Amino acid sequence: MLMGVICELCGTPITGKAYRAVIDRTEMIVCSKCVSKASSIKEVVNERTKPSKPKIFHKKKKLRIEIVQDIVEDYPERIRKAREELGLTREVLATMIGEKVSTIRRLEEGTLQPSLNLAKKLEKVLRVKLIEEYEERYGSWESGGTYEPTLGDIAEFKEG
Repeated sequence: MLMGVICELCGTPITGKAYRAVIDRTEMIVCSKCVSKASSIKEVVNERTKPSKPKIFHKKKKLRIEIVQDIVEDYPERIRKAREELGLTREVLATMIGEKVSTIRRLEEGTLQPSLNLAKKLEKVLRVKLIEEYEERYGSWESGGTYEPTLGDIAEFKEG
């Protein structure tokens, strides 16, 4: 058993055998679980062939941030109020954005939520904000622990 060796693919400490394997033309030290993704195995790593000490970062988990666009909840009132303030009828607004009058009516009633494309057209014509953006955070960064970025943090594997 190797002490202090971490799988370069999944980032877990290796408690059993460690393998020097080739995965997507890259040679790396992997655990017995990740060796199944290898195209070839060079050798089983033991104390004499121990790899150099890995770089240590002071982070614990991977954080993924995604920018999400969503339609505001009060879109019916905003659309109706902006249309009326500009002195537009539903018919004129529908013609301006290339939609049916019934679509404008349903938007103002709140029975139809606009798609992002339609909301962007309405924002441009009515000069009103209908799309809000916010960050979705997945995972968390926790300081105090050690974290070594691995290929598994970046790559997405297709099963099968």
